[in-house]
Parts: sequence; structure tokens; C-alpha cells
Amino acid sequence: MATCQETSEMRSAPGGIRETRRTVRDSDSGLEQMSIGHHIRDRAHILQRSRNHRTGDQEERQDYINLDESEAAAFDDEWRRETSRFRQQRPLEFRRHEASGGGGRRTEGPPRLAIQAPEDSPSRQSRRYDW
Repeated sequence: MATCQETSEMRSAPGGIRETRRTVRDSDSGLEQMSIGHHIRDRAHILQRSRNHRTGDQEERQDYINLDESEAAAFDDEWRRETSRFRQQRPLEFRRHEASGGGGRRTEGPPRLAIQAPEDSPSRQSRRYDW
């Protein structure tokens, strides 16, 4: 039975900074591909790798958008510098917001479950489930 699987992911930060990831796996042909792209506004450096598990062939390609190959190292340094400001914080797409009465403000501390057990509840008013 042949299986083809494809995943795609994008993370972004202020200032036009993005990271894109894409993978493709085809069990019928034995082909596995992956690409990672680092983008700053209209410039990008994209690394693509492919491997065929049946033939053993491997290929690596780098694409530059609005960059010369000679500018790649400076671009990669700039991308690392720009993204390092956001690595200390939680990723933007995983921030949790209070749903009721919080006006969309960010909650601090550990994430809260949608339904909390009585021992986890801040008020601990009900103890009927304690055995």
C-alpha cells in the first residue's frame, strides 16, 4: 500500500520575519523531500534536500530570493540576530488568551486546562470529587 504524506508549517514574527518548513514522503517511490526557508520581508534563503530511499540518490539545493549567493552568510546572520529576540519568549502562535472577561489579554503562568480538577481549581470551593 502506497502512502504519500505532506506537511507544511510557517512561523512568523514582527518585521516580516518568517520560517517555512515543508516535507513530502512518498513510500511508493521512496522519495523524501524537505525544505526550510528563512524569510525577511521580500528576501529569502531556502534550503531543499531530497533523498530517494530506493535508489540512494541524494540532492541538496539552495535558492535565494532577492539575494545573491555571496550575500547568503550575511543574510543568515541577520536572520539569526532578528529571530534571537523572539526565542526567549513563547512563540507567537502558541500564546494563550483568556476567553472570558480578559479582553484578550495574555495569561501568565502555566497553561490552564479547559476543565480543571477540583485540586487544580483556584477557588477549591467544591470538594465533592475528593475520595
